[in-house]
Order: sequence, then structure tokens, then C-alpha cells
Amino acid sequence: MARFTRRKFLKASGAGLAGILASHQAPVFAQQSTVHWIKWNDFVPASDELLRKTMLPEAMKALGIKINLETVNGNDLQPRVTSAIQSGSGPDVFMLFNNHPHIYSASSVDVSDVAEAVAKAQGGYYNVAKANTMDGKKVLSVPWAVIGAMIAYRKSWFEEVGFSNFPETWEQYHDAGKKLKAKGRPLGQTLGHTFGDAPTFTYPMTWAFGAAETDKSGPGTTPTTTARSFRARSPPR
Repeated sequence: MARFTRRKFLKASGAGLAGILASHQAPVFAQQSTVHWIKWNDFVPASDELLRKTMLPEAMKALGIKINLETVNGNDLQPRVTSAIQSGSGPDVFMLFNNHPHIYSASSVDVSDVAEAVAKAQGGYYNVAKANTMDGKKVLSVPWAVIGAMIAYRKSWFEEVGFSNFPETWEQYHDAGKKLKAKGRPLGQTLGHTFGDAPTFTYPMTWAFGAAETDKSGPGTTPTTTARSFRARSPPR
């Protein structure tokens, strides 16, 4: 079997998967090769079924390669990528969350050609997607989704503590939380090492006070000023 590296796969994709599919001709060096792709178990099982039974067979036929898709729990992705980097073996293509690509930048292939092709076809990327996937030197991963998050709350309970509308500031949110807790209805919020609800809450709070995990000045710099500002202006606990 011909050797087919991760870099070659991503470079082939850089030619534009849409273009390859349209040409109905696989890249010569991709013949009879296998790519191991790992992603989360989708919250909608029908999505993974569509991917496995319809989309992947079409892609393999068009590209002339075998795609070995593995799905795992979302929180198991980071241990797997760490293991793959340390051992030099394992999946070739990983699904990552938030700014995780920066953690593995030294082991990432520059996929700027792939990202640029997608951006050109679909109208570009949001700034948060750029910050999560680009380090100023290379594109670490291809942005694939931005999910709008919402908070579900009991309207009647908030009205009981004087909030006919949902709080619009962190100060109001904190005040509502104190009053709800006093009535035996504490305001719950997930905090922990996970990919979903916890960062969905803590990231906006961090940004609201001027702090960030990535710096516009580029890799290797530390936003000390904004970090101090965040600590000084944090709401009382």
C-alpha cells in the first residue's frame, strides 16, 4: 500500500474537496490509502448515520481512499490527540473544540489552503473562529461550526425576585442569583473541564472583562494588562 501521510491528505484537501468531487478523479498519491478520522458522537445520532452511510462512501469513491471513521465521547478527544502526538501513531484527523488547536500547534499541519478554500466558498469566518484556529504563522485547523448558546430559565421565578426581563449585565445576573438562592432556588452553572456548557458560560464572562486566552499580538505573548484588569473587575462571589 502506498504511503499516505497526514500532510498529503490535508494538502489534497487543500485543492478543494469540492473540486476533487466535481472532477470525479482522486489524487494519484491517494490511491488505496487509509485516513483515520476521529470525532465526537454527535448529539443527533441521525447525523452520524448520514455521515457513515451516505457522505463517507461518496467521499471515498471520489477521493480513491479509505476513511476509517471513529466516534468517541467528546471529552475523550483530548486524551486521544495527546496520546497520538506522544506515540507518533493514531488517528490522522481530529475534531477539536474551542481554542484547543493552539495546544497542539507544534504538531499540527498548516491547513491554510483548506481553510482558505472553505472561506472563499462560504463567505469567510467569524473572528472568534480565526482566533481559535490561527496562531499568526499558520492555520492550525479548519473552522467548522459556531454554535449559538441559550440559557433556559424559569420566567416566573425571576419575576418573583424583581426581574421581569432576563438580566442584561453581570451585576444584574449576580443580584438575581443571590435573590434566587435566598428563596431556595440557586442559580446553577456548569464549571469544569469539559467542552460544552462550562466554556460556553466562562468564555463570554472572560471576554466581557477584557481578558483572553489568545493574544492578537501573536503566539508567545502574554496579555498581562487585560488579565490584571479581569481580576480587579471580577464580580463578587
